[in-house]
Amino acid sequence: MEIAVSVKNLTKKYSLYQDPWGPIKEVVTRKKFHKDFYALRNVSLDFPKGESIGVLGKNGSGKSTLLKVIAGITQPTNGTLDVKGSIVFLDVSSGIDSELSGYENIFMKGTLLGFTKGEILEKVEDIIEFSELGEFISQPVKNYSAGMKSKLGFAISVNVDPDILIVDEALAVGDSVFRKKCMKKMDEFKKQGKTIIFVSHDHNAVESFCSKAAWIHQGELITYGDSKFVSSLYEEFMNGKKTIDSVRASIDYEHSIEQISYGTFKDEGFTIRLKGYIHDTHQQDISEKTFLVIRDVRTGETATKPLSKSGKGFSVQLNAKEHSMFFKPGKYSFNARISDGSGEPAEFSLWAGKAEIRQHLENRNNRFNYQFSIQKNILELSIGNLDKLEQQVNKIWFDDKYAYIEGVAFVRGYETRTAEAASMMYYMTNLASYERLAFPAVISETEEITENPVYNPQGKVYNFSRFSVAIDLSRLENGLYESHLTYQMHHAPGYELVNLVWASKQPEYPSSPYILANQTIEAITATKYLRWEKKDHQLQEAIQ
Repeated sequence: MEIAVSVKNLTKKYSLYQDPWGPIKEVVTRKKFHKDFYALRNVSLDFPKGESIGVLGKNGSGKSTLLKVIAGITQPTNGTLDVKGSIVFLDVSSGIDSELSGYENIFMKGTLLGFTKGEILEKVEDIIEFSELGEFISQPVKNYSAGMKSKLGFAISVNVDPDILIVDEALAVGDSVFRKKCMKKMDEFKKQGKTIIFVSHDHNAVESFCSKAAWIHQGELITYGDSKFVSSLYEEFMNGKKTIDSVRASIDYEHSIEQISYGTFKDEGFTIRLKGYIHDTHQQDISEKTFLVIRDVRTGETATKPLSKSGKGFSVQLNAKEHSMFFKPGKYSFNARISDGSGEPAEFSLWAGKAEIRQHLENRNNRFNYQFSIQKNILELSIGNLDKLEQQVNKIWFDDKYAYIEGVAFVRGYETRTAEAASMMYYMTNLASYERLAFPAVISETEEITENPVYNPQGKVYNFSRFSVAIDLSRLENGLYESHLTYQMHHAPGYELVNLVWASKQPEYPSSPYILANQTIEAITATKYLRWEKKDHQLQEAIQ
């Protein structure tokens, strides 16, 4: 593989002074009056010839400094640089003189880019046509709008036919039509086999345009490789889903999920089986030191299982029997957790860009609708009910050591002429410990729905069920609890449905916390979903 640009151990250090006389004081007193700032620190990268390489990083990360060093605009403090071919640094604003006309600027900036007057004359008509400036090309640039000035700068830069094109956030120029024109020109460069170094903080642009990507953070190279892999890590960091430490841990290992199979079995219920590999930096299999972590994206609840060595990789299986009420409607992510004994375990998303997903042939009688997908090369599982459960809590009250709930529930089109047609269970999950408590929901009566066209557009006769729940408050530990309601059909189609408990009738609920001995219990319905909180009453008074 031929390398167009190679940087080795590149460092760029600046001296920052608070006192404008600091440099002179240093010479006179020989004391240090500045703080060292490293825009780049020991960065090593090879940019292959003929490829489009993205450089990601948020503002101030050092990515523009790297480009300026490569383009020869600034010199590195330490390190080596090897460039093979002519370079154009596509910065639409530099090299443009506002006092000169657009036509004169073509020759001036072309000269700065290293071209002779004759070479520019051969290209001048193409540049004017590409810029779309028309008769304005003869007007002073100081009369141009910002968009017109950007169009001129871009048109000059991309029409000088470089071997290496450096693009620094320059594609957001002009109107939408002109931006498409710019991207088309960039695609032409790619087809011609030119090397393009594309700098941006937009991971979507890098992922779609580039084959490889580097991520610079606070002057250091975090990772370099496949653009989709790098951009997915960068996105998770920027969204706050991962810290730099967890990102580094992910990069330290080579990992992939290669096969996902799933199904519902008589004894085990819903079952997931994964196969793949995970290696350390020495290409050693570390499956037996690793746990699979499946996480409920909304609550953070996890189900874990150690990986088992299988052939040249790993295999692992989790099922609903082992993890009761975990695989309920929601979204789930798949991570690896590794502990080297030196501190907190490292956890990161398992790569699944080329995974095969297949439903097991023995699959039957699914409890829910299970849908696997690969988003940004990361495996996701979405679980949904097979039908829609409508539900509402109508009343909440306290009495002695109990909290009571009354509500209604129904599924459109499902007949519940008797209370025995369905059964319900009310679950409370402690969001700190994920301990789950179950309370039976008693169906007292059913009632026909015939008059409401919203719930009954076809005029069919079906029923809703009234239910009640008695919650023994003494069973609750201190903490915040989430509520779920399960609804089991006892006739065809026999679905089991699970809902977060909906409670939107504020006047029918307690307006203040309930005091029981030295504790308070509060029904929280601000989000329309019912949650409970139990805490020490004396501690609350002390805080107040």
